[in-house]
Amino acid sequence: MIKHFKPIALIIALLMLISCFASCVQLEDIEDVVGGGEEGDVTEAFPESVEQKDYSSEFYLSIVPDSNSMKLFWVEKSEGDALSEAVYARQEKLYSYLGVELFASSAGNYQTYVEPFRNAVEKRDGSVDCLVTHVHGGVAGLVQDMYLSDLNEVAGLDLEQDYWNTEFMDDLAIDGSRYLGFSNYMPLSTCVIAFNKDMMDQYHGSMEKSVYDLVEDYEWTLDEFISLAQVVYTDKTGDGPTDDDIYGLTGDQWVRWIGFFHASNINLMEQNESGKYEISMMNAVNAQKTNDLVKKLKDFSMSDCTRLSFPIGGGDWSVKVQITTGRALMQLTTTGSLEAYLSYDVDFGVLPYPMYDTTQKNVGYRSLQWGGYVCVPSYVENEQMVGETLDVLAFYSDSVRITFYEKVLGKQVADAPEDARMLEEYIWKTVCTDLAQCYSDKCSGVLYFLPYVTRTSEDGGKELASYYSSFSSNATKSMQKFIQQVIVNKTKFGK
Repeated sequence: MIKHFKPIALIIALLMLISCFASCVQLEDIEDVVGGGEEGDVTEAFPESVEQKDYSSEFYLSIVPDSNSMKLFWVEKSEGDALSEAVYARQEKLYSYLGVELFASSAGNYQTYVEPFRNAVEKRDGSVDCLVTHVHGGVAGLVQDMYLSDLNEVAGLDLEQDYWNTEFMDDLAIDGSRYLGFSNYMPLSTCVIAFNKDMMDQYHGSMEKSVYDLVEDYEWTLDEFISLAQVVYTDKTGDGPTDDDIYGLTGDQWVRWIGFFHASNINLMEQNESGKYEISMMNAVNAQKTNDLVKKLKDFSMSDCTRLSFPIGGGDWSVKVQITTGRALMQLTTTGSLEAYLSYDVDFGVLPYPMYDTTQKNVGYRSLQWGGYVCVPSYVENEQMVGETLDVLAFYSDSVRITFYEKVLGKQVADAPEDARMLEEYIWKTVCTDLAQCYSDKCSGVLYFLPYVTRTSEDGGKELASYYSSFSSNATKSMQKFIQQVIVNKTKFGK
């Protein structure tokens, strides 16, 4: 049984958090946590969509950890740090409001989790109330074979509340059905650019605008990003690029590279005029931009100013030169990985991936989300309890989200609220995806098109077009067949 917290201690903790982060939290958000009224009159916030009750029940959350942080979802007990305190407090709020005790376990990695989950649903053993998937591994088969519920139809779940990102979910909807949920649970796996602040001052301190101003003024473009990196390279050893030199950009040229496609407002898959989905990177609208993007990124990645790992073909996953070494200005990473920098005596900042050019201002920044999704199995013992539990957890996730600033950025949030603003306004609010990313096992070659061709193709020439044509037709047909089968199966099984 969960040990109940003292209300006064919680109120003090919440007030401390609010005062620390007032610069990056809107007034209306604060009023959701602390009520108005007479001085000293503090009231607890409750979700409007769910009435308080006592289910006296347990809730079993199964998480694929490959692209999700387990500690964001559940902790067995508070470990004394800010993040585990906030997560544990959320669990206690859930118990206090619904009488639901939360338990979480690892579902196994993306290659092993699907069959045990299918078996649990088929046996109706009640062992899984919610699945948090891998970002793409195994997801297509679970949706196609109706092992996941349409979240629009789950009792007790109100997806129209603002703590659910319905725009993101609609990008993955099939014929209006939302099988994959995305809420305040998942801010940790978003692709970002981290940078060493001391090096930025050293090499770019004389700029008319800071990098934060460039973002705010929608002038943070691919060309601006590349030019920042190019100034930095220094051959310290005099024998060409080695791990001891100074670089403009580091990171991996695989998953993180995909973010440049989304940031440039190029979707991997789009609907054509007839309403059918097709692979779209080289269609009439995107072909020129894709060719130009590939050429720029290929030239950039092969230049001396970058030190990038490329794990395919026997390559090494590890990033040898980190921004924490003082030998790299910028690094491609994810928000969840920023915590590793705290053990180093380095001031770092965060930026969104750059836009393709300034004509994209009306679209703005787009941030690749590399985490999984909240899903409800097609069989659960108490659907109303499951739906209301997910809704209440999402509602109470704001305090976890705010605490994440403190946990990841530490004192830097108080000293540099611009980093918190980058996260809140230009990164977490602009997360994006599309069908080809999520269901990539139905269209091989699409998801990793950009990192692959920038390593192998000629600059925007015949080799790129040849590689695209080798998979685009079959991938389009495969995806169209997949979507149609999902629609047929939903009608057939009434799901």
